[in-house]
Amino acid sequence: MIRRPKPGESEEDLLRLQEEFLAREVASSANVVKKGDKRKNVAGTAQQNRVEKDVVQLPGADPSSGLPMGATSDPPKKKSKFRSSRPAAGDYGVRGQRIEIDLDRDEDPEVAMERHDTHITSVLSKIMEHDTSNAAVHLPRGTTQGFPTALHRGHTTGAQNGKPHKKRSLFAQQFESSTSNQFGVSTEPQSEQPIRAPVSSSIQPHSTHPMRVSDLPMASSSVEENMEMGESIAAESSPQEPHVISGAGLLQGSLDPERARKDIQQIHQENLGRLSAMSEEEILQEQQKLRQMLDPNLLKFLQSKGTSKPTQKPTSSSTPTSKPQADSENDSMDTESSAPMATEPIPEEKMTQETSKQRVHFDDNAGGGVDDGKEEQEPEEQEPEEPPIEVKKEWVNMNKVESDKISWLKDMPKPSAKAKEGYQARFDFNGMLVARDADIPVREGLHHHGEEQEVPGYSLEELFTLSRSSVVQQRVLALQTLARVLYNCRISDIGGELMEPLVPKLLEAGVLFLFRWSLDDVNEGVITACIEGLAALLIQPGDESTSDRVFSWYQGSETTPMRPVVEDEEDESGQKIEDKEKSDPQLASQDVIKALLRMSVLERLRYILEVVRPPAPVVLNALAILIRIARHSQEATHEIMKCPRLMQTVFAEFLPLASWKSQGDVVSEAYNYPLIPALKLARVICQNGRHFAATLLAKYNLMSVVVRYASMEPVDMPMNIGEAFQLSTEAFRVWQVCVSYGLACDTYRDLYPLLMQQLQVFQRLSILPLDSTHDASAKAANRLQMTRACTVLSMLEGVIHVAGSAVILQQKQTMRSDEQSQQHPRAPPPPIDWSHVSGLMSPLELCAKRWLGEMTNCSDVLEAEALSLVGSSLNFLASVYENWTRQPSYSPVDCLQHIEELVTRLLVPFMTSTSFYSVVCNLKSHSSVSHDGNSSLPIISALPDFSCHPEDQSLVYPCVKQTSSYGFAAGLLRLVTTLLKIHKGMAAKFCPIIESTYVTEYLKAVCKHPHQSSASQLVGSWARYEHHVLYYLVKLYYHVAQQSESCHQYSILYHSTALVLLTSLQSGQEHYVHDLLSTVLFHTDFLAEGRIGDPIASDLADMLTMNGKEETAPSTNSSHQGPTRGELLQDAYDHLGSIRHLYMVYFGAAAQALTRSRARSLHQPHDIDTLSLPEFTGPLVPMDWIFLPLLHLYVEAQKAEMLGKTVKSFPPHILASITDTLRWVFMLETWRPKCLQMVPQAAKVARLYCIFLTGNDLFMEDAVSGFLWPILRIYTQPEYLKALDFNVPVPGVASFHDLYMSILTQYEAVSFGNRLFAHFILLPIQQQFNPSLRKAVWFDRVGVLRSLGLPLRECAIPLTNFLEPKETNPELVEIYLGCVASGSVRPSWSPVMYLVAVSHLSKFLFTRDNLDQVEAVRLKLKMIRQVLALKDKVLQQQILQYQGLDLTQPLGFNLYPQLPLERLEILQAAEKR
Repeated sequence: MIRRPKPGESEEDLLRLQEEFLAREVASSANVVKKGDKRKNVAGTAQQNRVEKDVVQLPGADPSSGLPMGATSDPPKKKSKFRSSRPAAGDYGVRGQRIEIDLDRDEDPEVAMERHDTHITSVLSKIMEHDTSNAAVHLPRGTTQGFPTALHRGHTTGAQNGKPHKKRSLFAQQFESSTSNQFGVSTEPQSEQPIRAPVSSSIQPHSTHPMRVSDLPMASSSVEENMEMGESIAAESSPQEPHVISGAGLLQGSLDPERARKDIQQIHQENLGRLSAMSEEEILQEQQKLRQMLDPNLLKFLQSKGTSKPTQKPTSSSTPTSKPQADSENDSMDTESSAPMATEPIPEEKMTQETSKQRVHFDDNAGGGVDDGKEEQEPEEQEPEEPPIEVKKEWVNMNKVESDKISWLKDMPKPSAKAKEGYQARFDFNGMLVARDADIPVREGLHHHGEEQEVPGYSLEELFTLSRSSVVQQRVLALQTLARVLYNCRISDIGGELMEPLVPKLLEAGVLFLFRWSLDDVNEGVITACIEGLAALLIQPGDESTSDRVFSWYQGSETTPMRPVVEDEEDESGQKIEDKEKSDPQLASQDVIKALLRMSVLERLRYILEVVRPPAPVVLNALAILIRIARHSQEATHEIMKCPRLMQTVFAEFLPLASWKSQGDVVSEAYNYPLIPALKLARVICQNGRHFAATLLAKYNLMSVVVRYASMEPVDMPMNIGEAFQLSTEAFRVWQVCVSYGLACDTYRDLYPLLMQQLQVFQRLSILPLDSTHDASAKAANRLQMTRACTVLSMLEGVIHVAGSAVILQQKQTMRSDEQSQQHPRAPPPPIDWSHVSGLMSPLELCAKRWLGEMTNCSDVLEAEALSLVGSSLNFLASVYENWTRQPSYSPVDCLQHIEELVTRLLVPFMTSTSFYSVVCNLKSHSSVSHDGNSSLPIISALPDFSCHPEDQSLVYPCVKQTSSYGFAAGLLRLVTTLLKIHKGMAAKFCPIIESTYVTEYLKAVCKHPHQSSASQLVGSWARYEHHVLYYLVKLYYHVAQQSESCHQYSILYHSTALVLLTSLQSGQEHYVHDLLSTVLFHTDFLAEGRIGDPIASDLADMLTMNGKEETAPSTNSSHQGPTRGELLQDAYDHLGSIRHLYMVYFGAAAQALTRSRARSLHQPHDIDTLSLPEFTGPLVPMDWIFLPLLHLYVEAQKAEMLGKTVKSFPPHILASITDTLRWVFMLETWRPKCLQMVPQAAKVARLYCIFLTGNDLFMEDAVSGFLWPILRIYTQPEYLKALDFNVPVPGVASFHDLYMSILTQYEAVSFGNRLFAHFILLPIQQQFNPSLRKAVWFDRVGVLRSLGLPLRECAIPLTNFLEPKETNPELVEIYLGCVASGSVRPSWSPVMYLVAVSHLSKFLFTRDNLDQVEAVRLKLKMIRQVLALKDKVLQQQILQYQGLDLTQPLGFNLYPQLPLERLEILQAAEKR
């Protein structure tokens, strides 16, 4: 009995068992039997399919047997060729007979015929090559001359030896008519015996060098003879069939093979003829074209076809006889064709030009091209390399060793060195960059790619290719790797540096479409990898955790939509291009979420969640994707809500109301188990609109889910304690959002006892950090408990607002008539009123007192959850006091007593403690002034995010870091401000806060580095939490300054803070803008300079400055005699009311946005439609907001002119608005100059140009010009002129050059030489600015020069700004010369421009710059001759003898008494030429 293999036996044991089994020749225990097809044989009986075919009679078949040759297993007997060529008896009788072959079931007849016809194989397998190793080799014939005889041109005929006439050169004809004797070569038979050439080192039996015509040996005769011999050799010995185009396809499909062969040969001859007719340059050009067009692999194939060895010919073994020269050469060629080739290279001199032109081959060398006749050096023979492993004969199926396959077992070569410009990025399966020289074993699977196999890791191109593989495992591996690469890029932890951001490049490459197409796969592994990839692409890992952390801050439930800001595109007709008209790639490049929604990703996710029912990680990723889509916009949320059965599946499967099975720390089964992301998805949907929240409450019974998870204690839930706390916290957050709209308030009454019980538990909760005796799990549980308590307080604060608004709604309902109620129905009063919430104040006040007291006495750093908890309690108290004063049961005496007790015993002690100072220091260190507005993480324009890192807090926006105290500070300052509104007598107690060094230092840092949020990055939206703190600090000063005079010394600081805050507020904060304009910016307490005599001091300072000036200095006051600076400041201060009204009217135009913002800021639940803020587009108020009335007036005037209306004069209120704007500009430029430094100086000048472009004489009005003159004096001060720059783009101006051309046109038309207008004309043509602006005055608008009559001593701009640096533009200098020579510029008309022209002309002509440039020297000499030819000798003298600026002279410059010697030499040189 045969023994079976046992465990632990080696491969040698198995081979030994195999040999024993084969030696016994025992039948196998199992045989392979092919059953018949039941469809063809229903009865189950075997049937023989008999197929008749035509007999193919082959030579050697025995027709007398009556059987086909393939019917016997033994091959026929071998017969001689003579016997086979004679027809056998009866041959004609069997020709054409039908044969029958028994086929197995379902066997192909053609396969059966091939199986039976096996005798041909037997015949071909016995073919033996003729042994030519002993063939005779003849030596070349000797010559009697040392050098061939030189031939002389003689008479030749066109054809010889009966050959047809052929066009040949004279040398070829002469060579053909010559005999071999003329060259000293005898044609007698050689007497020497043939030499047999044994195989030696000079003859390689297995040469791998490709054979070409140029490699064949040639006799040492003339070039033409060699050419003829080459032709004869090609005609007799070389194959005439083409190598590249074999014609195999034509032969196979042809019915007439002979005709097909002729066609192939004809095509071949045509190709040869065309090739021989081409020159070497043409061949090179065509070859280069082929190299560029063809694939490299195809080129290699053509090379191998073109360099194949010629067909071997058998040679006779008999002794060769004497032959003519050509025949012997042919014989040698035949011998060389079959014998090994010599390695000695053939000299280039033996290659003819025409032969080289006819040989075209592709070469791998860099120079590749036409073969120039040089033979390539034969590579040295290399010893065969040893195989990487020893192949044993005992191995199964290893009888034939395949070296090419075994070579894969070799060690990988070392990768090439790192290039200076970088190299292709390669990643491992964890998505990390892999270094080229990383020592990674091959077994890790990182070397199994196409290119650079020695380098570990996969490139992105290889991953994209692998993701389309037909093997499922490869697709899953590629998609998972791409997902991890995306995740690592999102957190900037990719293990190296990339030259370009990777995620935008992947989006351009189509990774979004790759994931979406793969998501439709039926394989669950592919679906899992795709969901993971989409989550990594769409979600910034730290965004959600940061949003959850700030959710309990003041207005933390408001969310910014995460949608990109896309500018409207227009087609050729000027119409807006809608999204539906864009292609998927276009839409994906602008908005990834919109592209996914168009590609029905929601329907596919619903199918996966409902039908596929994937494992828990896939479900969590799918819910995270839905949350990201819901955060995109209200439109995306609407798509989620209307997707069939999507939300129904989420509520039914992942938010169960019944009990669920307890699981471990890691959720393994997601279905019928409460998932936190599912509840969070409901919360995000509710945040996007009241109607969404109402739909979830009514259709999906959301509050039942909330009550189910909020009413249970986390420790009683059958789940992990951490997940239980998070689930309960998320339930209260959903409830808070619903309460913000005034919904789900009935549940508060039902759960009132439970909530009161929770408040009693919170009273025993301490915010102090646990000591070292507690383990990490206890500390984590304490933090989770504080987070849950913080959420409960925020929810109760919303209930306070709903109950407080009940009285307001009832009053409005009673005041409305029946008709108004029918036309504009309002929401009914909420089901709760103040009586339902009055009991909350006492326990929460106790909590706040305990926690704030602990902070006062604590010197340790508190955790972020503790600060948020205290801040939530302070926000709750602030909301209570805000609504208490509006209730009918409000008692002023009781309220004021509560406030006094709260301030005296709680707030003042804390705000004077070190804990408060540490909080303020934290504000400074976490302020946005330390952030440049740009994110450190990768930014994707089509997929914006909040740029938060899940672990590294240094990459998070400063004010929302985990260590930030802005949430607590906002609650504290809001409570103090609310209390001071009610009890103004307590304001003096907070003077130490206003005057605190820590607070003032923080505000100075804010004013010194005003933060402007980037409009292109959503990360700037986090700054709104700092805006809350700054707003309440300013409001605190507003209340304290009205009661305390000592605080007025800080009015400049707080007013500057208000100005900076105004230009930093974002969309959705319109209420704060309106409140700052109405109560702070134009309030006299913030502009204390007007009350302390600053206008008089300004006049005194101006007088002292004027007396200290030298008499020779130009007077800037003589040009305008009007009110003094002090009088103008006093006038502006007196008109603060009208100025305030002007800007209030202007910013109050967006009434709808202001109403929505006020409803959210004042917590009016009945008027809040959504907690989603408007799209983030940067600051709401532009930096140049003080000039906006001027811009508005200019735009309206332009519209009127376009309608054909002429603006001749302005009504008084328009004139008053312009004057008030200039008053405000002058006041801020005088008293708050640092606050306007963020506005570029060129932008200020451009805004003032609107006054000159509006109307014809607006700038001549006394009220307008009275403020324009002092503003001009400010802008012409040295520090302002230094900041002025027209060389850079001016914000808000598409083209400053076009604007300046409009100003010049207006000046030429309506100025009448007005000197104020002239100053604004001269500002842009200072020497440091673009020459095109000066050219606009001197060349495009020459008429302006006639009216620029500004005297030199009245010019407020330093004249040196027009003279230095010297002009280097030759074209402008020529224009200067033309203007002064033609009389367009005269000293009596425009003294400033005349001074400019003479100065620059003289400097240009007599400086030795650019003497090495011929054109510059020629131009100077040309212009010197033009100056010498001037008829105006005075002008000529001024140009030639100009010395420098001197305002004491009438013309503003002095002259040399005599022409300097250097200039005289230049003039003499110019005259000689």
